[in-house]
Amino acid sequence: MGHEMNGKSKIFKRAICMGAVSYLALMINAPSTVHAQTLQSSSSALPAVTVDAPKPQAKRRAAVRPSSRVRSTSSNVARNRGTEQAAQESVVDGRGRLERGTGPVDGYLAHQSVSGTKTDTPLLTTPQSISVVTQDQIAAQGAQSVQDALQYTPGVSLQSYGANAFFDGFKIRGFNAVSYLDGLRLPADSTTFAIPKIETYGLERLEVVKGPSSGLYGQTEPGGFLNMVSKRPTATTHYDFETTFGNFNYKQGAFDIGGPIDKNGEFLYRIVGLGRLADTQTDFMQNNMAFIAPSFTWRPTNDTSFTILSQYQKIDNKGYQQYLPGQVTFLPNPNGHVPYNTYIGEPAFDGYKLEQKSIGYAFEHRFDNNLQFRQNFRYMEVDNDLRSVRSEGMDPANPTQLVARSYNYVKAHSQNVTLDNQLQADFRTGPVTHKVLLGFDFLHQTGHVDYRTQGSQAFGGTFPSINPYNPVYGAVPTPFDALSPFILNNNKIDQAGLYAQDQMKLDRWTLTLTGRQDFVNTSLTSLSPAFYPPPNEYSRSDSAQTGRVGLNYLFDNGVSPYISYSTSFVPNTGAAAGSTTPFKPTTGDGKEIGVKFMPNGMNLMMTAALFEINQNDILTGNPTIFFTSLQTDSARSRGFEFEVRGNVTRELEIIGGYTRLDTKITKSLAPAAANNLGKHLQAAPEDQASLWAKYTWYNGPMAGFGLGAGVRYVGKSWGDGQNTFVIPDHTLLDAAVSYDFSYLRPDMKGWSAQITAKNLTNKYYVESCLTGLAYCGLGTARTVLGTLRYSWK
Repeated sequence: MGHEMNGKSKIFKRAICMGAVSYLALMINAPSTVHAQTLQSSSSALPAVTVDAPKPQAKRRAAVRPSSRVRSTSSNVARNRGTEQAAQESVVDGRGRLERGTGPVDGYLAHQSVSGTKTDTPLLTTPQSISVVTQDQIAAQGAQSVQDALQYTPGVSLQSYGANAFFDGFKIRGFNAVSYLDGLRLPADSTTFAIPKIETYGLERLEVVKGPSSGLYGQTEPGGFLNMVSKRPTATTHYDFETTFGNFNYKQGAFDIGGPIDKNGEFLYRIVGLGRLADTQTDFMQNNMAFIAPSFTWRPTNDTSFTILSQYQKIDNKGYQQYLPGQVTFLPNPNGHVPYNTYIGEPAFDGYKLEQKSIGYAFEHRFDNNLQFRQNFRYMEVDNDLRSVRSEGMDPANPTQLVARSYNYVKAHSQNVTLDNQLQADFRTGPVTHKVLLGFDFLHQTGHVDYRTQGSQAFGGTFPSINPYNPVYGAVPTPFDALSPFILNNNKIDQAGLYAQDQMKLDRWTLTLTGRQDFVNTSLTSLSPAFYPPPNEYSRSDSAQTGRVGLNYLFDNGVSPYISYSTSFVPNTGAAAGSTTPFKPTTGDGKEIGVKFMPNGMNLMMTAALFEINQNDILTGNPTIFFTSLQTDSARSRGFEFEVRGNVTRELEIIGGYTRLDTKITKSLAPAAANNLGKHLQAAPEDQASLWAKYTWYNGPMAGFGLGAGVRYVGKSWGDGQNTFVIPDHTLLDAAVSYDFSYLRPDMKGWSAQITAKNLTNKYYVESCLTGLAYCGLGTARTVLGTLRYSWK
C-alpha cells in the first residue's frame, strides 16, 4: 500500500510540475505588446499582420452583463450575414445568459461548442457533424444514464450489457467510441472493468463528435467520441431540489445549488449531489448510487478564472448486469421467451461495487484581445469489485431449456492523469481572420486487473447450469482465493501530443487546418500464473501524425455546406493468445460532406451528412478463445445522417434524426474460423430513426402544461463478427407530461412536476449481443418515473 500511494503521489506531482512549468514558461516569454509587422521576400510581400492593442486587466466588476450590442435572441444569429459573419457573433439565450461552448443551453439547441475544435466555435461553421444533448433534453426525457441520454442521437448505437448496465457502452457510425469528460480522456481498458460511470445529473451537456478526431485529441476511434461537460459555477444564484419515484421501487433525491460567494462575484461555487435507492426490472438486482460534485471558481479579474472540478461516486449493489442467450430471448424456442425479470445468477453471492473519484481544474487567462491561455487538468481513479454469474450459452445436455453458467470475480483498479495546455491567438493577415491554437497534452494511465473464473459444468468446468424458465438458486461458487487468475496484469500507457490548428475566415469561407504529432509508450505485464496473455512483458513505442482539413461556406440564408477529411490513431496493449508480439496501433481515416442549415428567424438547426470511414489493424474477438483478440481486419463504414433540433415555434420543440449505415470488413487475414472478409460490423444497425417533440402551453386554459412524445426505431443488426445471426429491429414509444405550478398560483413559482414513461407499450426486445449468441442483453422494460422539483434564483 505504501508503494502504491507513493507511486500515485509521484504521478500527481509530475503532472502538476508539468502544468506549472508550461504556464511559467508562457508567462516569461509572452510579449507585453504585439506589433504589426511586414515580412519581405525577394519577389513579394506578405499581407501585414494586424492586431488590436492590448488592454490592461480590469478588476472583477460587481455584475457581468451582456453588452447592449450583443443580439438578444439566438434567432438573430442567422441574420445580417454581411462581411461580419454571424458565426462570430455572441449568442444570448432565452434566459439572458451569454452562451459558451462549456456552459448551459436554453432548450434543445446549442449554438456553440468546444469539442470539435477546442475553441469556442459556432456549430454552424464547424466542418464536422456534432450532436449536442443539452441538460434541458436530459430532464425533459427523464434520462437516468448516459445511454438513456444518447437514445435520440443519430449515428449512435448502444452496446448493451443488459438493461441495468453498470457500463456505458456505445458505438458511433459502427465503431467503438471512447469518452471524455471536460475535454480530458477518461480511464478505459476493456479488460479491467475499472471504467467510470458518469452521472448525467452532474452534466451540463453531452457532445457527440462524429468522425476521426485524433488531430486534436490523439488516440480516438474513427467513428467519433463523446465529450461530456460538467456543470460549473455560475454568476447567478440558483437552488434546485428534486425527488423522483418510479416503478421497480425507484427512489431518488438530487440537488444543484450554487452562485456567487461574495457581492462582487469574484468567488463562485456549485455543489451537485444525488442519491438513489432502487431495484430494477431484473429480479435480485439493485441500482443504488451516491454522487457528489463540488466545484469552485475564482475570478480575480475579468480576464482570469480558475475553476476546481471534483466528484465522488460510489455504487454498491446486489446482483449484476445479466446476459441471456439468444435462444431464450429472440430465437424460436418451444418454451417461448423468458420475461424481463429473469435472473440466472446466484442472489446470495452476486454483487458489484464501483468507487470513483476525481479532482482537476480549468484555468483560463486572457493576456489581451488577441492572446489567451487555457490549461485543463484532472486526476481520476476507479476501483471495481465484481462477483457475478455469467451466461455461457445453452447447455448441450438440454439446448432449449438449460443455460450454461460460469462464475466470475474481477478486482480492478485504474487511474489516469490528464493535462491539456492551449494557447490561442486571434489576429488578421490582410483580409483573412485567423484563430490559431497551439497545444500540448499529456496522458499517464495505469491499471491493474485480477480476473478469475469458475468454468461452466456444461463445458468441462464445475459451475452448474440453470433453467431460466423455472430458476432454482443455491449453487455455491468456488472462493476467489481458490481459483487461478485468467487475467492478471499491470498495464500502462504514456502519451504526449503536440497539436496546432488554424481556423481561417475569408469573407464567408472558413478553412480549418489541424495537425498533431503523438508519442506513445504502452506496456502490459502479464503476471504468472495468468492464462491470457501468456506471462510476459508486452511493450512498444509508437508515434503518429494525424490531422484534419475542413472547409465550409456560410450563406446569407443560414445554409452552411462543408467538407472535411481527417485521420485517427489508437495504440493497443497486449498481444494475441499464444503470441509475444504486441499489437500494432489501429489507424483510420474519414471523409465527410454535409450541410448545416439554421433558418433566419428560427431557433432551429438541421444537419445532413454523407460520410465514409476506414479503419486498419482492428482488434477483433477470437471466436475460439473467449476474452482474447486477434488483429487481422480492416473495415469500412459509409452512410447518410440527418438531424434536426430546436424550436419549430415557441411552444413546440423537436429532436429528430435518421441514420443509414453500410459497414463491411474489407480485409481479414484470420484463420478460416475467424475470417470476417465481406461481413458487416457487429452491432451496427443498418437503419435508425427517432423523433421527439414536446409542446408547452404558455397561454389559455392549458397554460403551464407540457406534453412530450417520442418514437425510436432501431433496425436489424448483425449479432456477431461472423454474421451468423441477426438481431431483430424494434420500435419504442416514449412519453412525458409536465406542469409548471406558477401558472396555477403565483406563490407556487419554482414548483414543477413531471412524469416520464420509457418504452410505453412495454415492447420486448434485445438491444444487442456483446460478442455472440451467449451474451445478449435485453432492452429496457416499461419504466415510469415521477419527479417533483423546486427551484428558485
